[in-house]
Amino acid sequence: MTLSRPLLWPLAILLLVFARFTPAAELFYLGQKIPDIQRPWVSADYHQLLLALQKIDTTQVNALPRRSGEFTGPIYTRMVSEDNFKPQLNIYAPLELRQNEARDVLFQLKELMRLYFDFKAAQQPYGAEALGLMTYSMRQQAILFTLTVEFWMTLSEKEQTSQIRLQGLQETKAAAAMLTSSALDYLGLTRQFNREDLVLYSAELAKLLPELFVHLPADVRGQLLARVGELADKHQYSEVRGNMADLLPVLVGIQQDVDAQLARPAPAKPAQPALDLSVPPAASAK
Repeated sequence: MTLSRPLLWPLAILLLVFARFTPAAELFYLGQKIPDIQRPWVSADYHQLLLALQKIDTTQVNALPRRSGEFTGPIYTRMVSEDNFKPQLNIYAPLELRQNEARDVLFQLKELMRLYFDFKAAQQPYGAEALGLMTYSMRQQAILFTLTVEFWMTLSEKEQTSQIRLQGLQETKAAAAMLTSSALDYLGLTRQFNREDLVLYSAELAKLLPELFVHLPADVRGQLLARVGELADKHQYSEVRGNMADLLPVLVGIQQDVDAQLARPAPAKPAQPALDLSVPPAASAK
């Protein structure tokens, strides 16, 4: 028996309802297997979900999980759940593995954003979900920075100055700068996103940006300050202007602290005692 296309939605609903009452059951959404939503997700789970949603998106219109969906809402909620960060913050797990996991999850989140955001659409079909994924990605980026700094502190001075380590650090900073720039770009898309969604999004950005700001390259911090100042003065929505106006002095304060730290002279290393090769007095007397 072949199911007709209109019957796929009721089937998906039945499968989701079954999964909600059956812990650790296999979960299928529109014929595609997706990860268990009853537990925290890791990068492999995000990858599995991405592959499933990519297939669904080619055959079904507006079928991606939505934040407010009665039956698809739990899927989206798991996608952006803070619980998913817990394995990365488990101090008993090897630090380098947690850092790599955070990097892999961030990559999968960026691919999911590509799926949810339609660059050609006059009005975003998944506006609230796309913005939610962006703020969640920024949280993930902040955690990656935290783990990167912790890992950096475990390295010897020689390792910290190695070309490979420095290149990896610069790539992390460059990726964060690009993500932050894109996050601010979304605020300008007033025709593509609903006002209510953009206002909520701007409030979330105001909370998240300070944690990322301190890790960005100096030139990027300057550009970010200018953009936030412009949004605080000229954005179309008064609520967004207010959120950016609240954010600006926080970022300025962080920048001043960074400048003060950089202006301090580096602590002098203790001088190594000179090697004394002279003959001890007792030996010379003999």
